[in-house]
Amino acid sequence: MKKFLALILALAMGLSLVACGGKEEPAETPAEGNEAAEGAEFEEMTWKYTCSATENTCWADMGRDFGQMVSDATGGKVKVEVYAADQLTAGNQTEGIQGVMDGTIELSAHSNIIYSNFDKRLNVVSLPFLFDSFEDVDAKLDGDAGKAVGEVVESMGLHLLGIAENGFRHPTNSVRPIESLADMKGLKLRVAGSDLLNAEYDAWGANWTNANWSEVYTGLQTGTYDGQENPLPTADGASIAEVQKYVTYWTGVYDCIFFTMNGELYDSLSPELQKIVDECGQKAAQNQRKLEREGDQEVLKKWADAGVQVTELTPEAVEEFKAASAKIYEDPKFVEMMTPELIAAFTE
Repeated sequence: MKKFLALILALAMGLSLVACGGKEEPAETPAEGNEAAEGAEFEEMTWKYTCSATENTCWADMGRDFGQMVSDATGGKVKVEVYAADQLTAGNQTEGIQGVMDGTIELSAHSNIIYSNFDKRLNVVSLPFLFDSFEDVDAKLDGDAGKAVGEVVESMGLHLLGIAENGFRHPTNSVRPIESLADMKGLKLRVAGSDLLNAEYDAWGANWTNANWSEVYTGLQTGTYDGQENPLPTADGASIAEVQKYVTYWTGVYDCIFFTMNGELYDSLSPELQKIVDECGQKAAQNQRKLEREGDQEVLKKWADAGVQVTELTPEAVEEFKAASAKIYEDPKFVEMMTPELIAAFTE
């Protein structure tokens, strides 16, 4: 009797499978549903990331941060190699960007000043006193102004992953504190090579000159230059405080960093991977801004403790500097270069 019942049960199970039109599903493997299994649907890729700053900076940290997030999201299928100080192009920042445009490098982080060598409209971010605080920076770059400048970047055959930060460029010197417009007059300052920066320091009365960054420390040490201007983490990385007595902490000139990917590469990615790189790019850029600002304050305190005199302009002094450089916003040369529409996106 037991054998008969077992036979009937077996037949019933077989008929059930036929009626469902299928067969038994395989057992779920331990890897299914976890991050690594999800990554299995992505092709294995290794992307090169180049940036201007050195290995121990938050510029390089941004590449590592982005790479870790993308690797985690793809189960390790997509990896990012970081090449700081533009190692891939022998230190040439412009060629670093060109490499991403050409597709020989996949990812780039360079300042808008360097990008302006390709499209002069990108100078707009460094107009004098365009921003009055970090909060103002975030409101504009994360809003319509950031979208407008992002369209310019993407017109170069690039995909913009995020806008990070080089920071406000603070002037230092070894002659006197810069507390007013009159204090800037006649100072021999090394200024980064840019027609806009040259015009700004000309309007403020400085005796500016352009020189390779690698030559600046020696020039300051020997008195060839009285001072220089740069974001504090950049200046500190070159030990500028050893040969400078004064720093003016202000909002006169600002640099952003465009974090980009080769456009053709981005277009070739699956929608799922595009979503990952966009989300990770935005997050990495925001993380970098936070690190840059923390570093800014750390350097300021470090320099003050080392005896460098820190000056913050009074509201009256700020207005002096603003008034002296206001003509740049109306100069036909710069208006045509940056376009009235793009300037308006940041100022209205």
